[in-house]
Amino acid sequence: MAWQSDPVRAVDVAVVSAAPALLAVLPAERETVHHPGGTAVVVRIGPLLVAIEPPAPPGGVLHARHRLFAGVARGFPPVRPGDVLVPSGVIGRPAYRPDARLFALARGTQPDDWIPDHFAHSPAVHLGPMLDRIEGRTTSSKAIGATDEPADGYSLVVLGALDAGADPVLRADAAGAAAAFTLALLSRLAAEQPLN
Repeated sequence: MAWQSDPVRAVDVAVVSAAPALLAVLPAERETVHHPGGTAVVVRIGPLLVAIEPPAPPGGVLHARHRLFAGVARGFPPVRPGDVLVPSGVIGRPAYRPDARLFALARGTQPDDWIPDHFAHSPAVHLGPMLDRIEGRTTSSKAIGATDEPADGYSLVVLGALDAGADPVLRADAAGAAAAFTLALLSRLAAEQPLN
């Protein structure tokens, strides 16, 4: 891939995630890059150079045109475990607003593009406001869920839905749904040119 020789170390998209499920759905050809800020796995998805990074201080460790966060969060009914949450904003964190283009791509991503085969039900994608759990709020008639994950500084946040007290299997399914949806979203972004 020859990315390590690039002195700028810039990528088109950096995805921040601690979920191993994301690495499992990536293309096999990848490069692990060690740099002063940490380690990243770099892959090509079409014309896009995409880095997967573990959570790091705000701003991340690589230069990227777009920064995505993929993780898990609590969903509120009618959200079911394993559904995908894409926040349009986070109540309590007015600084987070998703990138309009990426949010539109998320809205248009079709179930056949991402739903994992092993799911017992067909997960749905929920787009809307989320609550900041750090603020101590737990319910809202408009909120699709609650998260204590950082949202500020990201172009888009994709979360697999959990219910309260989720067991490890449901947590893995939620992370898998977020990973599969993120990969489908990146594939849709790669199909669009030019990247701005």
